Amino acid sequence: MNTQPIQWSDYVKICIGMMNMRPSDFWSLSPREMYLAISGFKTFHASGQEKEEPMDSERLQEMMELYPDG
Repeated sequence: MNTQPIQWSDYVKICIGMMNMRPSDFWSLSPREMYLAISGFKTFHASGQEKEEPMDSERLQEMMELYPDG
C-alpha cells in the first residue's frame, strides 16, 4: 500500500491542464475514475512508435521548394 500523500497539484495539471477537463468534473471524480481517465488519455496519445528526428535545414529547404508560398 502506498503511504505517500496524493500530489493533487500534479493531477490538476494533468486533468485540467492537459486533458482540458472542467474543474467541477475533476473534483467529482473518484480516484479510480481519475486513474482510468489518465490511463485512457496516455493510451490515446501514445503513438507506439519512436519519435522522428526534428527537421534539419536541408529537409526544410526541400519542403519549401516542393510547397512554395503563394
